[in-house]
Amino acid sequence: MTKILRRVRGISIDAHDALTPTKLVECPFEVRVDEVLHDRFYDVRDAVAVAKQVKATNGAADVVVIDTRTKKLVIKVDG
Repeated sequence: MTKILRRVRGISIDAHDALTPTKLVECPFEVRVDEVLHDRFYDVRDAVAVAKQVKATNGAADVVVIDTRTKKLVIKVDG
């Protein structure tokens, strides 16, 4: 198997390594509307803000923010 090297800023790197992420970015907070995923966020404050907006537009919906790392409820948005 032939290795393909690429030169980036004076450093040779293996092309395969350049295409393979070494660390996956995790979005630990989810906004769920009636148990369906609405969106994912890195910051809990952003998730809570969007959850409140969703609840304001759809008052009858059950809107929650979940921490996916611990699988626990962060907040349930009330009308």
